[in-house]
Amino acid sequence: MIKEPLSKENQNEPDIEFKTLITEADYNKILKENESIKGDLQINYYFDTTRFTLKASEAVLRIKRTDKHLTIILERKKNYAVLRIEEEITEDEFNDILNNHVIKHASILEELNELIKNQPIVNFMTFSTYRINIPFKDTKFALDKCEYCDMVDYELEYRTKNRESGKLIFVEFIKKFNLQYERSQSKLKRAYDALKKMF
Repeated sequence: MIKEPLSKENQNEPDIEFKTLITEADYNKILKENESIKGDLQINYYFDTTRFTLKASEAVLRIKRTDKHLTIILERKKNYAVLRIEEEITEDEFNDILNNHVIKHASILEELNELIKNQPIVNFMTFSTYRINIPFKDTKFALDKCEYCDMVDYELEYRTKNRESGKLIFVEFIKKFNLQYERSQSKLKRAYDALKKMF
């Protein structure tokens, strides 16, 4: 189990993120030049109450599925920091949460009870990301294909420790593939916006 507060004080060098939405054509152009690189699929199942009590409390509950692991993750603001709890779960536990709304992990239940009391949780959204890590200038760019709420979009993301040199590398990559920069909201924000349009 991982249970730790994440705040500016205990992050020595927080990552600086550069990212942009790209078109399907640009995605395929970058993909073609890096077709030998194997990608990874990650699926996030998001949970909340029917009243979206967690969202209103600036908390996120999700289950992350990768090739080898299932992890339940709760993040919430608490005491001027962000508390993050992670627990590895089994396939049976995943199905119990998905179908019967039952969470058995005490560390997560304790935090949830403060936020939602006895309200049941439901899986309201699934967000899939197929990611390929593209090597460039002794670093890596994440090329993502995202599927959520009957939508598909494409995103380029780069994380660095140095804003100035990182910006130069990001711009160089953009120019190499002749990409049009488009400001990208967080994946979760894009998904929430798409979800609103469905109702």
